[in-house]
Amino acid sequence: MFSLRLATKDDIPQLAELRIEFIKEIRLEYTKDRIDEYREVMCNYLEKEMSSGNFIAWLAIANNEIIATSGLITIQRVPQFWNMSGKEAYIMNMYTKPEWRNKGIGTAILEKLVEETKNRDIIAIKLYATPMGKPLYEKRGFKVGHPGMSLYLE
Repeated sequence: MFSLRLATKDDIPQLAELRIEFIKEIRLEYTKDRIDEYREVMCNYLEKEMSSGNFIAWLAIANNEIIATSGLITIQRVPQFWNMSGKEAYIMNMYTKPEWRNKGIGTAILEKLVEETKNRDIIAIKLYATPMGKPLYEKRGFKVGHPGMSLYLE
């Protein structure tokens, strides 16, 4: 059993650690010094973007531990005929700890992120999917594009 909640600034160190776990799973290993440098940069980024409201993260909690997360970044682009506000959302770092996968947690977090984009009157959501995550997004209606995947809300 798990519960969902929005991340707070107190969660920033753990968000950075989960991002590092995610990167280690999908990329080559980095040196300890490079990881330490990245951890600091990521914490600074999250602090700034959470303070401005441009970044939110949803967390899944079980046994008082963060077991999954994903973040949503609001991006201001040039207005287009199909998107007069120019606002887009970018989903980053959908990550569930290995032992908690395939239990509907990623789906639950994704639904919270889509709901948040609607609340912000954003009609375009973009992301880059790992091969493991791609079916989750396709099931929700995301389409493969170049680059990444997109979902356009009505």
